[in-house]
Amino acid sequence: MADLASVMECTVLSVAEDVFRAKKPGEVDRTMYRLYMADAKGRVGYLYSSKPHAAGDVVVLGLAERDGKLRLAVVG
Repeated sequence: MADLASVMECTVLSVAEDVFRAKKPGEVDRTMYRLYMADAKGRVGYLYSSKPHAAGDVVVLGLAERDGKLRLAVVG
């Protein structure tokens, strides 16, 4: 099996701000940022980040465990 990089860098194409409304009393609304990026073939997709980014920023993506599953996440 070929060695694969555990992280990769992607340029942010666009950013959209979303507010996740609190569902339970005492919780607060959370602002999340939808980061649009393209893969090596030019297909565009997005990931959510709790930290603000701007179009043109380079973010580091890697695998992160969440709820027992590996998912792609912004790690830097």
